[in-house]
Amino acid sequence: MRIFRFKKEKYGFELQMDLHKFETNPNVFFEVSPHTTDFFEIFIFEKATGSIDLNNYALNIEENSLFFISPYQKKSCKINTSDIKGFHLVFQNDFLSDFFDDKLFVYRLHYFYNSKHSQYLQITKNEYKKIQLILNEIISEIEDFQNDSLHIIRSLLYFYLSKLNRLFSIKYNLSYKTQDSSVIYKFKEILELNIRKFHSVKEYSNALNISRQQLNKVVKEYFGCTSKEIINYRLLQEIKIELRYSNKTISEIASAINFSEANNLSRFFNKLEGITPSMYRRNYQNDSHSL
Repeated sequence: MRIFRFKKEKYGFELQMDLHKFETNPNVFFEVSPHTTDFFEIFIFEKATGSIDLNNYALNIEENSLFFISPYQKKSCKINTSDIKGFHLVFQNDFLSDFFDDKLFVYRLHYFYNSKHSQYLQITKNEYKKIQLILNEIISEIEDFQNDSLHIIRSLLYFYLSKLNRLFSIKYNLSYKTQDSSVIYKFKEILELNIRKFHSVKEYSNALNISRQQLNKVVKEYFGCTSKEIINYRLLQEIKIELRYSNKTISEIASAINFSEANNLSRFFNKLEGITPSMYRRNYQNDSHSL
């Protein structure tokens, strides 16, 4: 599978983010075959036709819609580039986390590392116009880069990402607060790093050095569901990725994701998805259903 890697020096100086308009970028393309990146992406479509398969969801592109992609998530695109308007934003985590001394910043944003909800948002035309102003300001700073441009770009990007988090939270009825107890954001980080090893609430509460009751309380307040449900959503997503994009047997997948045997993985998958892993693979391997 092709991996796109971030190029820091494309402008002749180091910049851990980039932003351009689809309609003015002659190199814009959308990879049809499954691929991944080592950076965060946000597709902002004012106007476009087509679909994106992201995070095990096949999503049609609508006017004023946004797609949020975390590093190493698998996606494939089927988009008509002849009549397209909007923006493509990419950045590395360190661009913001180091500056604001907040390593958990991206985990505070609901639309990244989210296994329960679709990483998609459609906004109103008025909301899009407000976002468009911010994005055009960022592009202007990149094109006319000066000594204080990094500070301005970071501030605008921080503002933009935080506003989007509010809109996403309203859409999916989630808490939009990003400065609550760091427990929930640390939980999201540990979940991403350990989902192939830890499957129980007890293992995550131990890693956080809190009780299962405390973890369930903060997760319920933030996500509206239990810790176990969040773990299961994420674990199911990991199994789907293996089924769709690898040639491993069910037994090999079970071993890689720390199930004691293939039958346990199959029962878990069938309970949550309603079909067997083999049936899912036949239907969706390499995003064949959407291409």
